[in-house]
Amino acid sequence: MVRVILSALLIALANPVLAQQNTAIQNEICSETPRGSDRLDLRRIGPMLEGSWAEISKGIGMTMGVHRNEVEIVYDRMRNRLYLSSDGMQTELVPVRGGNRELRYDFTAQRAMPPEMFAIEPKLTEWAYVLGCDIDLAPQFSWQIGSGTRRADGIISFLSETDAIGTKWNSGRGAREVSLTKR
Repeated sequence: MVRVILSALLIALANPVLAQQNTAIQNEICSETPRGSDRLDLRRIGPMLEGSWAEISKGIGMTMGVHRNEVEIVYDRMRNRLYLSSDGMQTELVPVRGGNRELRYDFTAQRAMPPEMFAIEPKLTEWAYVLGCDIDLAPQFSWQIGSGTRRADGIISFLSETDAIGTKWNSGRGAREVSLTKR
């Protein structure tokens, strides 16, 4: 995440026009080829996303502190599905259909999270340009663990083979902004 933030700052400070002209970056994960999650080819990108990822999640609103975690993304070739696993739990990463949602989208409430919940106001388009990604084309997945009063949900947008951002929240109204970096 630090690498992404520093890169975005360098481009933003050096020359805003440079960020708009940067079209030469090749990015197999986030490109115009799949045209977002509606035409997502999981057989193509699943093997690229598979592996160990470092997760940093910063509290939003009343949720305090920063959590660091190791997660695994597993691609099941037989079923053509992606799974997120951590601490002995595993859940499917379900492709978001019908166009990408707001990065801070609460699937439980079926609406975008209110701005007062944000920990920071990042310029996501600047981060994406650094990685050669149109944020609306980023492969986006939702996940869920548990149900009822013991439920956790999340959304992840993969900006490249090695970088992803998202949000996760639980039924107790705790929420965190997430940055994932492949190890």
